[in-house]
Amino acid sequence: MPPALLTTSLVNSIQIGSLYALMALGITLTFSVMKLPNFAHADYFTAGAYAALIVSLSGAQNPIAIMSAAFLVGALTALLSHLAVFKPLESREVSLYTLILASFAVGLIIRYILFTMADYFNLFDLRIGIPLQVLYREGFLILSNIFAWVVPTTIALVILLTLLLNATPLGREMRALANNINLARVIGIPVERVKNSTWLLVGGLAGVAGALWSLQTAVNPLMGWAAIISVFAAAILGGLSSFSGTIIGAYVVAFSENTVILFLNYSFGLDLAYKPAIPFIIIIAVLLIRPGGFTQLLKRGGKLQR
Repeated sequence: MPPALLTTSLVNSIQIGSLYALMALGITLTFSVMKLPNFAHADYFTAGAYAALIVSLSGAQNPIAIMSAAFLVGALTALLSHLAVFKPLESREVSLYTLILASFAVGLIIRYILFTMADYFNLFDLRIGIPLQVLYREGFLILSNIFAWVVPTTIALVILLTLLLNATPLGREMRALANNINLARVIGIPVERVKNSTWLLVGGLAGVAGALWSLQTAVNPLMGWAAIISVFAAAILGGLSSFSGTIIGAYVVAFSENTVILFLNYSFGLDLAYKPAIPFIIIIAVLLIRPGGFTQLLKRGGKLQR
């Protein structure tokens, strides 16, 4: 593979992997605390992207303002989906399969609300008005302003999430729910308040990921759904319980979808059209070979962070 192509694919892998990590952390958090693999998570991402687009179209060019709006809209969308659908179903003690089907339904409702809005206001396939700029060029290495926003923002949010979970009362309460929700109720933890806070955090992270994603591509109502299998592959690599494993999994999936597929194309002529199959192959391989994903390896090394 030519050095220029390899360097570009590695930069893309880091950038896309950071976005996958932000989305996948929300899925891992939802599964750990609420025991729900939530497929509507894809549409929290899209809602955040549209919030970022609308703020941008209103004249704001400040990425912080754009991401703040995306966080707020994603967080509120997630909380409303919980209060309107998931909480009533949980109170009826329905099965996990019912909750999973409900998450598909919630995602469809959000998606087609966004379709209706996009059709009425002509918001299909528009881009945020922040121009692409080259910030660093050295040989084959080219870094853009988008890379400079995506990667540091992901690192900062991961650090803040880690601090929240390990050094705050809310984080300790969330970990208590993840370990044993019935015991958490017995010892007086306000379970519903903690769940509401978790949904806000989950949706907010997805919304920021949507805003960052929309810096590099056009916004449309299907963008979250197009990425959700790759994001679930990252979460499954993390065992749906390990945040550090999920982050590693996100970069593994992105590397596989970019650098590995380009290497196979260049060396063996494999069609790039097979790229969408990569996350499916990862999911099947993990479930067949090591269902715990990277969690087991991290436990052995004493590095599991929850």
